[in-house]
Amino acid sequence: MLSRLNGWLHLWLGLITGLVVFIVSITGCVYVFVDELKATFYKERLFVEPTGQPVKPLSEMLANAKQSLGPAYRISRLDIHPASNRSWVFRALETNPDGIGHRGYYRYYYRIYVNPYSGEVIHVEDATTEFFQLILDAHMRLLLGQKIGHPIVSYSVLIFGYMLISGLILWWPKKWTKKVLLQGLNVKWKASFKRVNYDMHNVLGFYVLIPALALAITGLVFSFTWVDQSLYFLFSGGQTKVARNIPKSAHQLTPSPVPLDCALVDVLQKHTSADMISIRFNENPEAPYDFQIRKVKSRTYHFEWSYYDRNSAQLLYSYGTDDLNTAEKVRAMNFDLHVGSFMGMPGKILAFLASLICASLPITGFFIWYNRKWGKRRRRAHRHHHSDPEGSGTRKQPA
Repeated sequence: MLSRLNGWLHLWLGLITGLVVFIVSITGCVYVFVDELKATFYKERLFVEPTGQPVKPLSEMLANAKQSLGPAYRISRLDIHPASNRSWVFRALETNPDGIGHRGYYRYYYRIYVNPYSGEVIHVEDATTEFFQLILDAHMRLLLGQKIGHPIVSYSVLIFGYMLISGLILWWPKKWTKKVLLQGLNVKWKASFKRVNYDMHNVLGFYVLIPALALAITGLVFSFTWVDQSLYFLFSGGQTKVARNIPKSAHQLTPSPVPLDCALVDVLQKHTSADMISIRFNENPEAPYDFQIRKVKSRTYHFEWSYYDRNSAQLLYSYGTDDLNTAEKVRAMNFDLHVGSFMGMPGKILAFLASLICASLPITGFFIWYNRKWGKRRRRAHRHHHSDPEGSGTRKQPA
């Protein structure tokens, strides 16, 4: 009884969520290599010719970036790759959580690429129509906006996680023999399409079980607060996460760009080998300047946050990976696990292949259902057609 219920749920939940799982998985395949793909296709905006001269003050580049957009848009972030041949990328982003659809969700989203040696704007990109941003938005929200798309993706991935477990139960042999085990672990490529499709669904689903579960669970951490909190509870030994107390900056009575420039100089001098440094421009006059330093290429786990006073450019507080407890370290590794970068390029390739197989499972599952549902009807109709003399398809020629 339980076995039949499990099979019924596996079938119908798969049919209901299949399209979403396919979209999320296939876009995940592309986004795994987003850094490498952008470096290939966006060379003219990502790379500059090193001059050997010091970079321009941040305040000057920020002013040029603002001028390129106009006063209607607020620049909220800067991403710096300290490598000598990289441009600096400012972001202007504002979203509407209740907006319907992709256009309704983004009020605006621009990336402004600046040459750090001249301070000139290289390119202004409307990220709402940029290919890789569309891929990411389809992966996270199906291009339907946060209010509609995000819940659909989140619950579909949750169901997919259940289906991986239920699929293992369906795959599990009733009797363990060498012949049965070989059948469950190999695809009979020379068999009929129906059998090959069936084997691909079952065999590939078995092989991808562990990495697919890892992708699903790490995705759910981003989707549901209760999953995030449960993860912390599990790895902290039952403790509740306490937010860090970030010191406030002295109230900035007379805004000046000098402290921001000085703070960035200090960060760059301390982290000469950093892969990327991100700055968020907070409008709160008591919020310190915050710098997120990614120390290793494509690894968000190796990081440091530094907070500087808005008036004096004095370092107020900093913490990094080494200061985290076990639960915080597991959480900090979540993104790297999700995209496979925790193992470098081999991990990315594994994540790509796992996502590709995950994308195939709804397709092969659909054909299994189709063959069972409609294949029998077509075969019965075919037999009836050939057993009926009047329906044999032969017609007498007129005399």
